[in-house]
Amino acid sequence: MIRKMKGTVSQFGTKGYGFITGDDGEKYFVHQKNIKNKSRLRADTRVVFGTESTEKGLVAINVGLEKQKTESGPLTDSSIKAMFLVLFIVQSIVVYEVFFNP
Repeated sequence: MIRKMKGTVSQFGTKGYGFITGDDGEKYFVHQKNIKNKSRLRADTRVVFGTESTEKGLVAINVGLEKQKTESGPLTDSSIKAMFLVLFIVQSIVVYEVFFNP
């Protein structure tokens, strides 16, 4: 039976495997093939994962990074457009000052 867990990466080596310490105190083996987006994990990274019990022990599957709570939330399309507009205006002023202002 697969359970959803949260935990912290205790170690993850260059060979593509390591261990996660679950919030329940258990150690879970994790292999690179069980990580979403195939990214490399680092020690002390918070993760969310499913668990399986095999004959070799506890295994973490479907491992993903735990979402961090942010104050402002994700950027919206309108805020991105506004940032590009400000950048364009600043660049236009710089180009005018450098090339056209005697």
